Amino acid sequence: MTTIPRDRPPAREAGPELLVLQKWEETTRWLLDHTNRWPKSARFTLAQRLQNHALDLVEMLVLARYEPAERRRLLRAANLRLERMRFLLRLAHGTGVMPAKGFERAMADLDEAGRMIHGWRVAIGDRKSETPS
Repeated sequence: MTTIPRDRPPAREAGPELLVLQKWEETTRWLLDHTNRWPKSARFTLAQRLQNHALDLVEMLVLARYEPAERRRLLRAANLRLERMRFLLRLAHGTGVMPAKGFERAMADLDEAGRMIHGWRVAIGDRKSETPS
């Protein structure tokens, strides 16, 4: 049986959907580990919400990859989920639960995921504006 290294770089020849899935899987592993070390007072509120959002995003990205009919809707929902996570992370950092170094890493990962999801949307021809008119 061959084992696959956990921290392997994403295959660059893969499509945008595989790249964002691989990156978000790595981010989710890091976030789950990081938030499990938060104080108990935050573990059952902010940490749990962040963990649930991260896991929901994994599911959305997998569904978007395999359900072409739902892809546009799922990718828009994924962007909204990332935005919710940004607010929760700012709350966690602002209350002193999340140290600055972890906050910077998490926000950078969310930003990268957002850019990758946008690239996927552009690749499938979804150019509709996300801002309300």
